[in-house]
Amino acid sequence: MKKTYLSLAAIVSASFLAYSCSCTTPKKPVAEAPAPVKQEVQQQAPAAPAPVTTPEVSEEERLKEIFQRIHFNFDKYNLTHIDKWGINQDVPKVLDGIADYMAKHPNIKIKIEGNCDERGTEAYNLALGQKRADAAKNYLVMHGISPDRIETLSNGKLKPVDPAHNEYAWAKNRNDQFVIL
Repeated sequence: MKKTYLSLAAIVSASFLAYSCSCTTPKKPVAEAPAPVKQEVQQQAPAAPAPVTTPEVSEEERLKEIFQRIHFNFDKYNLTHIDKWGINQDVPKVLDGIADYMAKHPNIKIKIEGNCDERGTEAYNLALGQKRADAAKNYLVMHGISPDRIETLSNGKLKPVDPAHNEYAWAKNRNDQFVIL
């Protein structure tokens, strides 16, 4: 019986071996996928941004912006920032722009006209208008502009910008106007 088991074991082993050999057929070599072809992608230069067109500003408009009126508080002639009655203006900054322009254009001469609102006497407003014009002139002279290039004049209350009789009009009328000669 021992022989039978051994024979049986040999037959089973041989059959497993034969079966496994018959099932494992050599595999065909799989062709490798072709390597991806590098394609040169030409990068286009980014399009130049469209030029920003700014509206043409005439020389007259540019000068009007530089030589804009400066404003004053009621009964004052000091050169400070104004933020009342609809006027918001950094007076020293405006005067700095005027001084810069005049420094770059040594042939420019100006007249500064000091103006007041309608309140007060004519004599008082003429004196206050002169103080306002002189304050602006002194500022420009302190910033390197020759006093020979600057005239001053007081209009008092004779040339109002706004003829209305209220705080808004009076605030606009308290100013220095710059006239290029």
